[in-house]
Amino acid sequence: MSLAIYAREGLNAAIIMGAGDVIAQLAVEKKPLKECNLGRTARFSAVGFCFVGPALRRWYIKLDSLVAKEQPSFQRGVKKMAIDQTCFAPAFTLSLSYLVPFVNGEKHRDIVQGIRDEYFTIMKRSYMLWPLAQMINFSLIPMQYQVLYVQLIALIWNCYLSMVLNRQK
Repeated sequence: MSLAIYAREGLNAAIIMGAGDVIAQLAVEKKPLKECNLGRTARFSAVGFCFVGPALRRWYIKLDSLVAKEQPSFQRGVKKMAIDQTCFAPAFTLSLSYLVPFVNGEKHRDIVQGIRDEYFTIMKRSYMLWPLAQMINFSLIPMQYQVLYVQLIALIWNCYLSMVLNRQK
């Protein structure tokens, strides 16, 4: 896999995560434009560039190899979604739950306490959105567009994650 593909996926994730953070600050948290925390947005975007985009790309390639291609697309999509939501989503969410506060300068013990307080709520809400989104992704979206599709759906999800994980103002 070429470095350019990972960079492209990282850039897509960075832009969409940054947009999600700005929307969270302006529309959900109701901050005036002049109070928008661009440092927070940059850090959230950096996590997208360095971690989210490349990790999703690598995972989708691996996931594609785990499920036989000879199956009907819906059946294959169900299997891929089930594997994704049971094997990848919990660990990926846990990673983000640590990384975002970490890049914001939170102390390890505070991050761990935040994870204890919020992780299961985040996962519960995740399962309200992602299984259906991933069924569509794995059944209908061509492989080369799957990360982009997920990131577009994640624009809404990132608003929520930004509010929950960016605990420091």
